[in-house]
Amino acid sequence: MPISVFDAISHLEQERYRAVVIHTVPEKSPSMSLFFQKLCKQANGKYLDLLEFFIQSPALSESIDRFSPEKFRGLLIEQSQGRSLLVVDRADFLLDTWRKSERQDFFRFINNQWDSYKDGMKAKLIIGLQTSQEIEALKILDSKDQSRIFRLHDFNDIG
Repeated sequence: MPISVFDAISHLEQERYRAVVIHTVPEKSPSMSLFFQKLCKQANGKYLDLLEFFIQSPALSESIDRFSPEKFRGLLIEQSQGRSLLVVDRADFLLDTWRKSERQDFFRFINNQWDSYKDGMKAKLIIGLQTSQEIEALKILDSKDQSRIFRLHDFNDIG
């Protein structure tokens, strides 16, 4: 039974670690982007199309092969300032440049380092990715042992 993304965000507000991953199969990526844009409009969040952000910045485009999880963390903190919600879409291209250990560092960051107790990480963070075996195997749980990894079709559509 589909759930409301707004209920999920409300629940996330009560958590210390406020980052989730929403994923879908590649052919549904345009639908997920539209879903995220509607979500941000209704929830007064910031939508960051990471691929477009890199394309628009020659400096970022040129440094993609050196853009580490630590640099990504810094970018997320910067982009979330003054926001209650940051939705990062189309981040797969960046994860695809990282070694497995770097991707694991990134998923650890999602699990227990996007910490609402830290000043720079007050916003709720949603990362949109394409479905993969690696993502499906992740065990990122909230304080009630509920998964913080969702499939797009877990949610009702946003009107």
